Amino acid sequence: MSGTGAAVAPRTGRRKRDSREPVLLRHPRNLDVVRHDWQPTLLRRRRPDTTVLLIVFLAAQFLIPARMVIGGMGAVGRPSVALGLLLVFLWLMSLFRSGQLPSGSQPVRWVVGIWVAIELVGYAVGYDRGLPAIEASAADRWLIFVLATAGIVLATADGIGTRKQLDTVLKALVGFTAVMAAIGALQFLRIVDLVQYIKLPGLSLNSDLIGIGARGGPEFARVASTANHYIEFGVVLALVLPIALHYALFARPGSQRRWLWVAVGLIAAGIPFAISRSATLAVLMGMVLMATVWPWRQRYNALVLGVVATAAFHVLQPGVLGTIRALFTNAEDDPSVQDRIARTDYVMDLWSLRPWFGRGAGTVIPSEYILLDNQLYMTLLAGGVLGVTGLVIFFMVPYFIGRSLRLRGADQETRHLAQALAVAMPVGLMVSATFDSFSFATFVGVIAIILGAIGALWRLDHQSPHERVLQVAAPGDKYVATPLMGFWHRNRATPVSDRLT
Repeated sequence: MSGTGAAVAPRTGRRKRDSREPVLLRHPRNLDVVRHDWQPTLLRRRRPDTTVLLIVFLAAQFLIPARMVIGGMGAVGRPSVALGLLLVFLWLMSLFRSGQLPSGSQPVRWVVGIWVAIELVGYAVGYDRGLPAIEASAADRWLIFVLATAGIVLATADGIGTRKQLDTVLKALVGFTAVMAAIGALQFLRIVDLVQYIKLPGLSLNSDLIGIGARGGPEFARVASTANHYIEFGVVLALVLPIALHYALFARPGSQRRWLWVAVGLIAAGIPFAISRSATLAVLMGMVLMATVWPWRQRYNALVLGVVATAAFHVLQPGVLGTIRALFTNAEDDPSVQDRIARTDYVMDLWSLRPWFGRGAGTVIPSEYILLDNQLYMTLLAGGVLGVTGLVIFFMVPYFIGRSLRLRGADQETRHLAQALAVAMPVGLMVSATFDSFSFATFVGVIAIILGAIGALWRLDHQSPHERVLQVAAPGDKYVATPLMGFWHRNRATPVSDRLT
């Protein structure tokens, strides 16, 4: 009895205390559930994830004219550069907090780390040389640009957690590129120049908009859309075309596939509107490299589609392709080509004065030296042999990382995507010899996203439990062939007893 009374008394006491508690201070039942149910979905997250920030970066990169900047910041005042700085800051905060970054090796981090380290050495070399005020300001802007680029690469490589998120970012890249191509098409057809109507509070023009140009005669418009130059416009479209083609080929039947093929058509049709040798070389090199992974039937289909599309374009826009062809056949009479050749002696003489470390990263500016439409020459003068080495590492090591995924990826779609990403890197290096590519933020931003995507795909594929050997094409694979020596390596990896049974 006494035990029973002792058990009942505490419950009675608690009820009395609850009854005496003021009504307004009571904790309503299911309060957390109600708050959760009524809270808007977008506000439930404590902070936007990396995928959202990268899509915002792409929107700023493609939808805001390149010459529209934050006042007082000059050429690095583009909103996309500011987002890159935010992302590098967030990545550094994650680096110093345990468990915030993905575990395991990430080769893209080493690529970016080496490139940034070389640029920091070049920055110090420049100041050690003793810079005039104008060159010092240019070096500071270059360092800001390098850090923003590193932020985009690292955020993409380490901040994307799933394959679905990676596909979302890359489809956004394709979509925004298609929008830029559509704006360029409207300019080319002289329907409307939408770039003239884009005005955002807090932003101002760093220089006059490039407008609609002409090449090969006044009847042929040459357009840049929201890019900083006609060459940049065409090259960016050529870089994204293999990625757009990948998603169109692997999309499920339905409206999404139709829209992706529309994006492919817009991007491919927009490349000739730049009337650029660099863009033409970029698309040819990119598609040839893509064709190396396709089976013969897919190569044949792509060739037929390319011929038909070229013929249709020639009928709809007669003379444009002939003008582009003349850029190559009449190169010996083209002043721009001859000027580039004539500058070679100047570059070699200036480089010989400081061959190993150059004159300082970001200090070779046209107003103080000479206009060089060649990023390799600019890097050679600014960074010397060390700078060119860093540039080659920046482009070519990710290519081989992507090629490794093409050979050993878990499935056909992964291997095809790896190739579509990888081909952008040698194409980017090639066109860097035809124009000063790192002077154009849209080009660098696209390269940064692609480089980071290679790192993200490498990490996600290595997390999948599959045998990392040369992959033989499955019977149903239509778009990726078995690599050379693939069958031989697979046979070597299989025990003899298994092959005999």
